Amino acid sequence: MAIKSSFKHKCSVMKLNANVIMQNFLVRMKRSGVTEFLKNFFLFFLTFLVLFSCSSNNSTIEPVSFEKPWDSPYRVSTTYKHQLVNENGNFLYILNKTAWAYFLCEYPDKVLENAKKHGANVIRVCLEGTPYEDNLHYDLWPWGGTRNSPDYSTFNLPYWQQVEERIKLAGEHGIGFDIVLYFDLKPTIDDLAVQKKYCDVVLKRLSKYCNVLTWEIMNEEISNELFQDSIATYIKNNDPYKHPIISSDGTTDDALWPHKEWMDMAIVHTCTGNQPDYDLENWYLNIARNIRQYGKPAFNNESGREKRHKNDDPIQRRKQGWLFSNAGCFWTWHSWDGCEGINDTTYVADGWQYLKPMKSYYESIPFWKLEPNYTVCILKESDLIFSTMSSPERDVSVMYCCTKQTHQVVENEKVYLRIKNGLYKLRFIKPENLELIAQTEFVSEGLKNQYEIKLPTFMDDLIIEIIVKRVNEKTLIEGTL
Repeated sequence: MAIKSSFKHKCSVMKLNANVIMQNFLVRMKRSGVTEFLKNFFLFFLTFLVLFSCSSNNSTIEPVSFEKPWDSPYRVSTTYKHQLVNENGNFLYILNKTAWAYFLCEYPDKVLENAKKHGANVIRVCLEGTPYEDNLHYDLWPWGGTRNSPDYSTFNLPYWQQVEERIKLAGEHGIGFDIVLYFDLKPTIDDLAVQKKYCDVVLKRLSKYCNVLTWEIMNEEISNELFQDSIATYIKNNDPYKHPIISSDGTTDDALWPHKEWMDMAIVHTCTGNQPDYDLENWYLNIARNIRQYGKPAFNNESGREKRHKNDDPIQRRKQGWLFSNAGCFWTWHSWDGCEGINDTTYVADGWQYLKPMKSYYESIPFWKLEPNYTVCILKESDLIFSTMSSPERDVSVMYCCTKQTHQVVENEKVYLRIKNGLYKLRFIKPENLELIAQTEFVSEGLKNQYEIKLPTFMDDLIIEIIVKRVNEKTLIEGTL
């Protein structure tokens, strides 16, 4: 079914354009002297003309859909603002894997098979760039000419054809895309008119594919903020399928530009390992909590690699992923085989085997309903690290807890439950393979009581799942009438 932008939507986007441009113009004026006024005013006016000029006719493009989960494009849910949903009502649990040079790599089928083996349903790729040039010798160049002698008025049509073929191939494998538009090139606001033509081609050729999850403006580049504001707003104005838009910075402890209207997700990178300064609780878990607070999907779309980032403990990497996930964020597996080793069809980094169980677990429950919770299930005076999620109705609650050290055995540990009246089933599950360790039932007589539950003995980490079996009549806490 074709999608046509309404006049009302166009007006709302124009208002967004005007706000972004005016804010940036005022900032530039404050930073400039009086002698720069005319130059800045001309630039301001030029930006308006470029953004509001007629784009290529992208308003009626037939979609290319695939089997679930890529049967229609995903957008941020208006009901569950931290989640992505498509027009068929399907919520997407993202497990991302890096595959930078996928569009030119030697064995695209193998890359996709490897992603599926890991449990990933999204790969992060670059549309422009020379990733690991000394190793791969690839130049992903969308324009005419060459990188050293570019012709921005024409486009590299054989390359674009191959890009489309590989997007379709991925869709047939159940894989979607986080497409980075600029990997090496760093346009400035002065390049806006030229780069608008590039984005027109991106939208005309690629927007129709339902397995395009998101457009990522830049990879780890924030020096050209004004350009990113302007080109992202232009894309938002002209993309007929309204794919989410993001960008990224290098490793930080919080989301990039989380309050910008065009940033549809709260994005962070943690290219760190298990060094003492980057511990599970005060670094990984707290960063996940930081990026989850902005009322939009929270996504770590580049984590630490083995060797390069010293992220070499596979069980530590498992804990990183689970802590992010059970804080309500999405996770990425970043590894050598998605970078300079993309053409090595046999390599896997130890720890890959723990990814699919994590994704399978969350897809087995209504993950989109869960929010961080600090009362339902807690630990007291414990050395364990934990994070709890629960639905507002308390029909599903999940705690993930883990040790600070690898191969540490936990005995005689207790959790404390405070949950509304009802009969509940507790299941204790091993995150590494989803093996059920034990299960029990208990009755809650309301929030006035806190119930002590002894955990089974476990090593490294544990899932505590709490599912309501029967809701009982609410009892009031004494003194609250």
